[in-house]
Amino acid sequence: MGLGGEPALIEVTIRDDGKSTKPSKAKKSNKKKTDLPRREMDIVDEDTAKLAVDLVNYILSSLEVDVKTFFRDQDDFDNKSVYFEIEGDDSGLIIGRKGETLRSLEFLISFIIKRQLDKKVRVILDVEGYQERRRQNIASLAESAAEKVIKSGKPVKMDPMSPFDRRIVHLSLENQSKITTESEGSGSRRQVVIKLK
Repeated sequence: MGLGGEPALIEVTIRDDGKSTKPSKAKKSNKKKTDLPRREMDIVDEDTAKLAVDLVNYILSSLEVDVKTFFRDQDDFDNKSVYFEIEGDDSGLIIGRKGETLRSLEFLISFIIKRQLDKKVRVILDVEGYQERRRQNIASLAESAAEKVIKSGKPVKMDPMSPFDRRIVHLSLENQSKITTESEGSGSRRQVVIKLK
């Protein structure tokens, strides 16, 4: 997660168990990876909120950072998220470079909740208002790019972004009548393309 990392040596060996390593011929599916059904988010119940609070407190105390954590009850419109506000002298360490550490922590906590309670919930860690500032910045960039597309008529490819950031772009432009957005590419190079409808 970018905190206290050390170089690691990984040893790889090839198994020789006499089995064929030729790939088996399987029927090709025309279904794209993105076409697979996605599980809907679950509603945050008392057990999920308690586990999330325990995990956030445990992880942050293990990192020995000087921060305070506040759990915020969500309104009815967002009952599928657990939301924390974090502030303190070491808050920059929690954010990391371009929010990478923050996203890693959110993913880790969501993953543990999924494994322990079989609940899919969104974990939001907002450090010193960073998430809201970032959301506004990305939305502003998206709107500027949309104006450029409308004026020139040519598609604009935004820089590669995380799934969370791409979602902000899609949502901020979804009500535009003249343009459309779609994601292209794969992995860490996936980016939003804004073009005329």
